[in-house]
Amino acid sequence: MRRRRRGGRGRAVLALILLACFLVLFNLRVKPVVESITANEAKVKSVGIINGAVLQELEQNGVTYDSLVSVGRGEDGSVLSITTDMVSMNRLKAKIISAIQDRMDREGAETEGIPIGTLFGGHIFHGRGPKVYLKLTLSGNVTADFKSTFESAGINQTKHQICLQIRASVYSFLPGFDTTTDVNTNVVVAETVIVGSVPEVVANLK
Repeated sequence: MRRRRRGGRGRAVLALILLACFLVLFNLRVKPVVESITANEAKVKSVGIINGAVLQELEQNGVTYDSLVSVGRGEDGSVLSITTDMVSMNRLKAKIISAIQDRMDREGAETEGIPIGTLFGGHIFHGRGPKVYLKLTLSGNVTADFKSTFESAGINQTKHQICLQIRASVYSFLPGFDTTTDVNTNVVVAETVIVGSVPEVVANLK
């Protein structure tokens, strides 16, 4: 009886050791792969949602460069000032963020099947074995900021772009493991080519 009990305890200890080894291997080999897959899928999915939401809001609100920016000129046609309508821009930003969040809530859940060989890395087992299903959920945590950029577009011409820098998060879940990945993307909201010399003090405004 004592030998049997000792044998049972030995098997239990061995099982615990094997489980511990598996968990260590899981964290060392699987975690980086899951994070990489999550980042790629998050980028593709979220950029599509963000671009769709932005384009929809721009079309619905009839946003143009002139509705956001006014260019002041002197009598000789030279550029004296470039003024942004911060009220309109902040209102537009709030609408875009809300639209992105709504789309993420409706379209941001996805289940991705990943072969177990891919999770453990290596070229030999890549794409092989039964699939483990990774759940991706784009969170509604979205922030955005406007940024202006100026660049030369030819002789005495300057291209002015107003971009919206958007940041979102994606949450992934695998039984016993989860991670969050940040996604950043820029979307051009309005642009124009300003004809005439733009003073450096004006062009450096952000």
